[in-house]
Amino acid sequence: MDTERLDELAAELQGKNQTVGGWGLMQLAAGSGLAAYAVWAGVLAPGFRRVPLRLQVPYLPSSTQQVENVMSLLKGRSGKMVDLGSGDGRIVNLCDCNNVSVFLAPSVLPFLETKLLAELPDEARVVSGRFPFPTWTPTSSVGEGINQSWAYDIKSVRQIEQNKAERHLE
Repeated sequence: MDTERLDELAAELQGKNQTVGGWGLMQLAAGSGLAAYAVWAGVLAPGFRRVPLRLQVPYLPSSTQQVENVMSLLKGRSGKMVDLGSGDGRIVNLCDCNNVSVFLAPSVLPFLETKLLAELPDEARVVSGRFPFPTWTPTSSVGEGINQSWAYDIKSVRQIEQNKAERHLE
């Protein structure tokens, strides 16, 4: 093959590859999107899953009656209030909270019992909506069915827990 023919073929190929049509752009965008998703799913997504799957709970909006019941059990109390169940669970310091409302699923409550007892002051009151704490004895309760709410005064809960421990040692 002579060099003149090679130059013609090279010029022809360069002319065809200089324009990218709509289909080519679509393929390029799809490929880039797939690559970005693969990086996210393999590298970044596990960092977002800090809560074990067995503790993850579906979003269940509170009824107006549930909120009213919880607030009635906190009526007249002073001090800082925090609502657990409205975020991602990264609250780390509860020692200055006197009022805690809890709208969480039963799978989370046993773990929360330990954290609350360790961090809350004696004057604190915890009010749980929809589901009671599994081992605590409520100080008071209001409502019924899915609208029921339970109040737990931390000083009383600690005393009951201490009495249980002492009976267990006997």
